[in-house]
Amino acid sequence: MSLYDTNTIDAIGIDKEKGCATLALIDSEDWVKEEQHLLLLQEKLNSYMSFIESGEINTSYREAEGKDIEIVIHFKNDIPQSCIDFLVSVKEIIKDAGFMFSYYVG
Repeated sequence: MSLYDTNTIDAIGIDKEKGCATLALIDSEDWVKEEQHLLLLQEKLNSYMSFIESGEINTSYREAEGKDIEIVIHFKNDIPQSCIDFLVSVKEIIKDAGFMFSYYVG
């Protein structure tokens, strides 16, 4: 999947250890155009939140019904400080909405 496919969920499944539904966002883009990258990331995350909050997750992936939900970003490349700052804000917003959030680099 691509960060440019903002209306597509890259991957979805059940994390058996945590017992939650996990929506994975795969970010393999470089950071040459940092501001544009952050805007695309924000747009894609907004789509993920809409997918969850609208209930579409439960109709598209029935196994998620009744489970806690986590959004996970997998970054292929190292992330700049501006992205780390952005992710701190994102984590609070997602947590306030009642969901979990994490990210991995590499």
